[in-house]
Amino acid sequence: MRMIVRMFIVWTLGMLAACATGQPRGYVDASAWSANYTEDYIPRFWIQTVDGKDTGLAGVQVQEFSRGGKGGRECCSLISGVDQTIKIVWRVGGRQDDESQWKTYSRDVVVKGAMPTRKDAYNILMVRFFSDHQVEVEVIPDRGEPGDAASPRVDKLFYSQRVMRHMGE
Repeated sequence: MRMIVRMFIVWTLGMLAACATGQPRGYVDASAWSANYTEDYIPRFWIQTVDGKDTGLAGVQVQEFSRGGKGGRECCSLISGVDQTIKIVWRVGGRQDDESQWKTYSRDVVVKGAMPTRKDAYNILMVRFFSDHQVEVEVIPDRGEPGDAASPRVDKLFYSQRVMRHMGE
């Protein structure tokens, strides 16, 4: 019994130490937001490490640009940060199509943006889908405090403005 108690104490102290030191260097805790600048309906996407391990961060029901062009906001996961490469995998299919007819695409993408400077920042990992099955990813640190202006890097689609964006903007 003492052995179990000791192991539990060691495990607890290890977890507390990990939390106290914060996230690993080069990683960011972020929520996934998605913007779609195509007429493809994206029922699902997920984020992996370059070697194919799931990060736990995903998104669903990313609307076509003509229908608003955005998906839900999915919280949160520790992911590779700016200037690191991640893999975006997504499904494209018609709303009435059987899932067996959907197509799957994946791209290795270098994360753009800026790393947060505040530990309590609310970070966004913006996943943007473009024509020809291209995708880009940007870390947007701290979207703004309540009452403050939102980050200008957040796509206008999230403010009900259908403004077309292009890769690299």
